[in-house]
Amino acid sequence: MKFDCLLNILSLHNKTYNLSIFTETLLTVLYTVLFILLIYRIKFFRIEGISVKVLSIVFIIKILAGLGMFFLYTFYYTDRATADIFKYFDDSKIMYDALWDKPRDFFRMIFSIGNDSPYFDQYYHQMNNWYRQYESNIYNDSHTIIRINALIRLFSFGYFNVHTVFMCFISLVGLVALYRFFVPYLQNKKRLLFFAVFLIPSVVFWGSGVLKEAILIFGIGMMLHTTSQLLYKKQIFLNGILLLFSLVLLMYIKYYIFMIIIPLTIVYVWCRLTSDKFVILKYTLMTVVCIIAALNIHHVFPELNMLNILAMKQNDFVGLAQATNSGSLISVELLQPTVVDILIHTPGSFYNTLVRPYIFEADSLIILFAGIENLFIILIIIICLIFSSGKITNKSVFAFCFLFFSALYILTGLTTPVFGAMVRYKIPAMPFLMIFLFMLLDSSKISKKFPGLKKLID
Repeated sequence: MKFDCLLNILSLHNKTYNLSIFTETLLTVLYTVLFILLIYRIKFFRIEGISVKVLSIVFIIKILAGLGMFFLYTFYYTDRATADIFKYFDDSKIMYDALWDKPRDFFRMIFSIGNDSPYFDQYYHQMNNWYRQYESNIYNDSHTIIRINALIRLFSFGYFNVHTVFMCFISLVGLVALYRFFVPYLQNKKRLLFFAVFLIPSVVFWGSGVLKEAILIFGIGMMLHTTSQLLYKKQIFLNGILLLFSLVLLMYIKYYIFMIIIPLTIVYVWCRLTSDKFVILKYTLMTVVCIIAALNIHHVFPELNMLNILAMKQNDFVGLAQATNSGSLISVELLQPTVVDILIHTPGSFYNTLVRPYIFEADSLIILFAGIENLFIILIIIICLIFSSGKITNKSVFAFCFLFFSALYILTGLTTPVFGAMVRYKIPAMPFLMIFLFMLLDSSKISKKFPGLKKLID
């Protein structure tokens, strides 16, 4: 009798599980089709040099990458509590459930309206990632991704891979915006630009999961595209709203990227409104001003001591990696909060982010694939230097790309001495690195040397 009851329970469980898989699959397919229809219908996706059919294929590739990430973190890295793709999604359920019990609380948490009072601890203490282990005065960007997941739950009904499809579409919008920003400056290198924006493997992979990187790509792309559109005085109201939205999103998802890209964009606008004369001087002047401001901002806001923040983040990362026995920890000295120590570590930090991990340093599938990709990046760097152009056009965009990826690579290398995190944190800068290299490249030289590559490059 007891055995029969157990069989009935197991049978009911299996039916429920199978129904859940069927529902998730159905919703995932339906939303995929819906977004593909939007790609075909919305004018934004009709871009120079790329058909909507190709964009739809890119979107499907991104979804496959996102599903691959889901399976990787389900069957290979099995600790759900430490997997970024799951932990913010799981926490968002607590916020989402408030919609049905106390809708006023839900909207206050979503829009951050007086939600820092002890009253809301009834929700936040149930979450595992709302409060981080090393809380600082800098905004906790985990709050933003939890809120975004809570909003997507309105459409996903809690099925994880529906979130994957939404994130793939959000990041695709950002990539299209990025392509639209750069295509006027690489008219004779559209295929290379297509690769740089849409097909870098790590950007495809990490930019297609339920992670902050998808939101970052959207924010960066939309900020640059809308800025360019406003300079052309196109749809001023709409682009103004989108620009403001993307700036707020960047500020709350990764404040340091916001701090890097804003001054660079100001100089870009400066050059566009005046001329490309003295471009290097303009960017150098802005860089010096920003460094001086960063080193002295603590005199106005004592909690924003940038040297202390850099050292603290690196030291905390090392401590956490050692506590969890991370196999991808780089052997580095602990940073000291001094200008001299930061300067000493800067070249090595940039180098580590640019070309490491090496293949022989791989201790997991992710690090192995990152090592293989780095080999190709080194090869591209060598080719672009050998076949470089003697003259750089669009110096402002060239300098923008160089300073953006360099600043982000240095910050990543200084604060993230763990390969597993480094390969993710650098991906917002990778399209800028590739575009910088392709702007160096003289495609006519390489086409003459290797005629078979002409169609691939031009």
